Amino acid sequence: MKICISRIDKMGDMILTLPVIKSIKNQNPEISIHVLASDQNVKVLKNIEYIDKVLLIKPGINSFIWMLNQVRKTKYDFFINFSPIIKSFTLCFFSKSHKKAALVFLSRYQKSFFSKLLLRNLVKIFCHFQYIVNRYDRLNNNQEIHQTKMMFNLINECKIKYDQNILIDIFLPFEKITYSKKKLIVVHLSEKWINSFYSENDFLDLISLLSKEEYSVVLTTDNSTKNKFKKIYEKYKIISKQNFDELKSTQNNIVILDNLNYDSWIKIIYSSNAVITPECGCSHIAAACKIPVNIIYDPENHPDAIHKEYSPWKSKYNKFVFGENSLNLKLIARI
Repeated sequence: MKICISRIDKMGDMILTLPVIKSIKNQNPEISIHVLASDQNVKVLKNIEYIDKVLLIKPGINSFIWMLNQVRKTKYDFFINFSPIIKSFTLCFFSKSHKKAALVFLSRYQKSFFSKLLLRNLVKIFCHFQYIVNRYDRLNNNQEIHQTKMMFNLINECKIKYDQNILIDIFLPFEKITYSKKKLIVVHLSEKWINSFYSENDFLDLISLLSKEEYSVVLTTDNSTKNKFKKIYEKYKIISKQNFDELKSTQNNIVILDNLNYDSWIKIIYSSNAVITPECGCSHIAAACKIPVNIIYDPENHPDAIHKEYSPWKSKYNKFVFGENSLNLKLIARI
């Protein structure tokens, strides 16, 4: 049997899908598993033994049409769509697969009969199996809503053998970086740090407190960092991705690792003792590296709901919310 699993969205979404993919392979080793990935998340699939083939959809209509033709030619026994993206549903609907399955998430913010109504009807027409997740009702009734669990529920509908007691498993570096004799804390500088409840000065206070506790601190950036942070680039030593190896010889207790490539980023996270980050893909990378992570949620975006749906799968983490009293002290206390 050959199945295709579509997850053409973000890095964190792919990481939350990996336990499902591994579970299918472990329970059904004869199944050949192909995974559709985006340019945002394909990097986490590097050297994963339980995936037989990775299919990358690059941005642009030509790449999508080419991939649709390849999927149709393959005629999979199963096409399973986990992504909420229209492109992914289109691939599923027109895949020529023997059986098709799709996961549909309704609005978490309001109860509405019309939520994803057209999509729900199309799924009923084109798919043999579907699992509709009424997030609003589930959250209000304190029911399970976690993304990984919902994906397992769809696999259950498909009558494919699985085991939910599976941890996240990705390809990790062979060894850890020895940067300092002190405990190493990685703080990821997503723009989500800076909001109406937390300023760059608050962040600088956090870094100062970490330093006083005699931690070494590495600040990792992404494409959003310079939108919100100005002072840190003037205050701390910057090591670019081209000069990543300089980290081993620097005498600075606090450094910025600026726009690392994926391999360097995962290597520094894997080498750390703890990670602090707003809710984003970094929290799932830390979980995959089996590193404890402190996650801070946005109080203006249903933090309890986001936590229940996207928290790291079966790993160590602590939950915080921007705006809570003495946040910096609490973050340090839970390292």
